[in-house]
Amino acid sequence: MFLIYGEDAFLIKMQKNKILKKINPDNEYDLQEYNYLEDPLLSILNDANTIPMFSGKRIIIVNDSYFLTEEKIKTKIYNKSYLTSLMEYLAAPNPSTFIIFICPVNKLSNRLKITKQMLALTSVLKATNLSYNELIKFIDDYITKHNGTIKQNLIPKIVEYLPNNLYIIKNELEKLLLINSNITMELIENNMTKYLDTNIFKLVDDLLKNDLNSFLINYHYLQERGLNSIALLALITNSIIFTRDIIVLSSLKKTPSQIAEILQIHPFRVKKISEHMHNFSINKANNIIQKLFWIDYNIKKGIIRKEISSDLYLIKLFDIN
Repeated sequence: MFLIYGEDAFLIKMQKNKILKKINPDNEYDLQEYNYLEDPLLSILNDANTIPMFSGKRIIIVNDSYFLTEEKIKTKIYNKSYLTSLMEYLAAPNPSTFIIFICPVNKLSNRLKITKQMLALTSVLKATNLSYNELIKFIDDYITKHNGTIKQNLIPKIVEYLPNNLYIIKNELEKLLLINSNITMELIENNMTKYLDTNIFKLVDDLLKNDLNSFLINYHYLQERGLNSIALLALITNSIIFTRDIIVLSSLKKTPSQIAEILQIHPFRVKKISEHMHNFSINKANNIIQKLFWIDYNIKKGIIRKEISSDLYLIKLFDIN
């Protein structure tokens, strides 16, 4: 029995294929895929307990195994009342059946009995996001494999622009290569999807670098995309809090990879923030957070009118000579 979990669909698929190649190298076993959100759990268990007629073994894949979390997920069928039956199966599985549970989340709920039993009785594989250097290599190899070209100094730009998700990165690279096999900065800027978390990070990066002009350009761009001032301020505040946490963890001698794991953020974000930390302190971070809370409070109270740009108040976040 196997358990794969993680948010990156591409990495999950890679882990699943590794398992299938190991247990079924000649593709001789029956394979059946189910979805916990759509298929009756009792039917899945009945299938798992049945001895296959035409092959020595059976492989069952249970996708969307959200019963290992406490997330409120909309389902087509109610399976929770049968989790006791699943626990009984885990304790005495059918030796003729390989079963792979897949849960598309980064964190399981260890408080649940079913999770504790699953972790104890299955081979657990986490689809862990790649490190910064691994992402650079993946992008370089992918472009080369698909007969594309790119200058090495542009690969970090792709890492900077996209979330740490190989499924998204692969799709974006496919799109660029379809347009032109020679990937340039112009091609990246004009055709790559702009992701919200990347744009918010750029705002924070502008704050760290004390670059008011770039900050206002990016801020107005996000407003044009439909984000109101309150939503933007909340996102910026959360990112500054993350920055403060990085400063604290760095002072405790944590490595960038350890910090990324603790805070569950992109290793590249840690790397970029670390480059400007000499201009930033915990006191400065706290000061900016207080100012952002003040702006947010006064917008909600109507003291600052939402229709009027809050640029004048945002300027106060910067050190202007």
